[in-house]
Amino acid sequence: MAKKYYVVWEGRETGIFTSWDTCKKHIDKFAGARYKSYKTREEAESAFRGSSSAALKKSKPAAKRYSGKGLKTYTAAEIDSHPVNTKIFTDGGCEPNPGKAGSGLAVYRDGEISELWFGLFNAHGTNNTAELNALHQALLMAEKEIAKKNSVAIFCDSKYSIQCVTQWAVGWEKKGWKKPGGEIKNLEIIQKMYALYMKLKTSVQVLHVNGHVGVEGNELADRMSINAIEAKEEGFSQFEVPSSLKKILAMRTG
Repeated sequence: MAKKYYVVWEGRETGIFTSWDTCKKHIDKFAGARYKSYKTREEAESAFRGSSSAALKKSKPAAKRYSGKGLKTYTAAEIDSHPVNTKIFTDGGCEPNPGKAGSGLAVYRDGEISELWFGLFNAHGTNNTAELNALHQALLMAEKEIAKKNSVAIFCDSKYSIQCVTQWAVGWEKKGWKKPGGEIKNLEIIQKMYALYMKLKTSVQVLHVNGHVGVEGNELADRMSINAIEAKEEGFSQFEVPSSLKKILAMRTG
């Protein structure tokens, strides 16, 4: 089989790679990944550098966008074994929907619960706004963790929120923040989150986890979102982590 050279313009790492397995590692489940294979190293290097306008024009339209199989859902075991220093779990609640909304976070450092956060109460919110607010706060926290040289992953149970920021926003931005089906709901916060995500995307993973399946971090974030609603906490406040989490987990669920 003839050797191929793989150019990755957008991925976990960019550059020229000589095996598909290596290329795939850098693009698999990376939102907006863009790559293309070439028969010779010279072609690959020319395309990667964009050494001429002709090379750019030729390579960019043909580059593939790798979408994988959609969002992977991480199990409790996969989350536990995920090799990052800081894991941030997010959740949002709304009672009813639309209605009173609140957001919560649970932060783990080196495998141990470290912080709980709750707030952003909105008497006229929706479940989606609550989930977006929680993910936005997680991204802001991730930015601080990255500045401290910590590796970070965010675990969110809202596919809508994840896809808004990591998949759909790139197309909406190119079209002037419009979409064929009508208005983009929650546009203001999505734009803020997308700008922040683009700054951090090579250093933070935003991953999906199912809600209410016994993943401790997700359950704690859920309780914090309901606590935000009950306390009507409009800011975003830290909740003292007790010596035992049983009391928090026994709180009302969303």
